[in-house]
Amino acid sequence: MITTTNDRHKFIGGSEANMIYLNYKSKTFVKWWSEKLAGVPSEPYNNLSMSVGTILEHDVVDLYESVHGVKGIRDKQEIKGIARANTDYIISGKVSDVKVTTKAFEWYLKDKVPLNYKRQLIHYLHVFDYDQASIIAYQVDDGVMENPFGELSQGRLYEIEVPISAKEIEEHKKKLEYLSFCKEMNIFPEEG
Repeated sequence: MITTTNDRHKFIGGSEANMIYLNYKSKTFVKWWSEKLAGVPSEPYNNLSMSVGTILEHDVVDLYESVHGVKGIRDKQEIKGIARANTDYIISGKVSDVKVTTKAFEWYLKDKVPLNYKRQLIHYLHVFDYDQASIIAYQVDDGVMENPFGELSQGRLYEIEVPISAKEIEEHKKKLEYLSFCKEMNIFPEEG
């Protein structure tokens, strides 16, 4: 159980899951990994969309539970080796991440979410040993972005199931194990 976020720089969290798939020589990876090796917390990144998402996250889950007549586990946290997971929602062995976005309806129509969000879910499935995942997405517009404190609408709520194979979870696990080794040795990983 994670009891503090003061040491999150020592782990690879769900929001960082996409980083482990980058080219190890890329500027983005080198900067990120340098901070991990130095044990220095990264500067927190935040924008308007993230702030509105944080404000609405629990309201979106409340709406989801009301619409579906269910009750799940919120904000479950776990550490597995170098991997750290702070989930938004778990129900019946399925991990769901909440996204408040102008793209929710588009993702629903395409039945597909951005790859970095899929990798975040792969990370959670690895940590919690689950095999089902989804994105609970809420469609916002400029009005909601300007004032996120209004009532939410059921018509803007979408769930996109994200199929993830055991092979994808195993690949993720291997990348984490390799990076854990590199961190212990205080070295940069090499492509291979």
